[in-house]
Amino acid sequence: MKLIIKNKPADLHHKLVGLKKDINGTFGNLSKELKSELLKSLLDEQSFICAYCMQKINEKNATIEHIIGQNYIDENDNKLGEQNQLNYHNLLAVCNGKSCNKELHCDKNRANYQQKNPKRRLFVTPLENRIVQNIKFTPKGMVYYDEFTEIKEIEKLKDYDSLNEIENIKYDIQKVLNLNCENLKGQRLNLINALKKFTNNWQNKERVRKKLDEYSSNPSSKFSQVVIYHLSKKLKSNN
Repeated sequence: MKLIIKNKPADLHHKLVGLKKDINGTFGNLSKELKSELLKSLLDEQSFICAYCMQKINEKNATIEHIIGQNYIDENDNKLGEQNQLNYHNLLAVCNGKSCNKELHCDKNRANYQQKNPKRRLFVTPLENRIVQNIKFTPKGMVYYDEFTEIKEIEKLKDYDSLNEIENIKYDIQKVLNLNCENLKGQRLNLINALKKFTNNWQNKERVRKKLDEYSSNPSSKFSQVVIYHLSKKLKSNN
């Protein structure tokens, strides 16, 4: 997961605002043309990278995700999901969630989860830098938040009302979005191993920094945040 900076396109914003005023102005009632326009804008904004798993996506295999789920109702019975269906800042482009064989991930797995937990919001978001800065990766390719916690311990964190934000984010990554399903974890592991081999003899920190800057300035690289994280660690170890 990497930071996404939302850029509200003026023309799309005006179209969505106009539709929102309509009594039938819901996401489900958008025309195919407008949904396609929205998806293209989101893909361009995200450099054609899934907002959650960081795989490459395009118009054929991507879909539009609502950060605040369309049916979400908060603890005070406010219909925030309904109110934000056409809020551009609530929309992301994500993959089809089907790259892990029989397991779903990203918003497809989240949709199944929220059918059973309609009042639970998503705590992890690629729109907040303070959260993205604490996304980390183990040498085995697992993604985690803040400090590493064993999966069996995360699976116990079900009563979200009693959890703090960090615990809820850990649960989102592992259980709601399923970002450690075997294929995603394996792809990250292969990248980490290749990176270790490639940089094994790099003792000059300027060489590491140059490669780090290269990836940091190329937002369209698949799993770019994995590379940035491990190069940053190597740079610190060389100091």
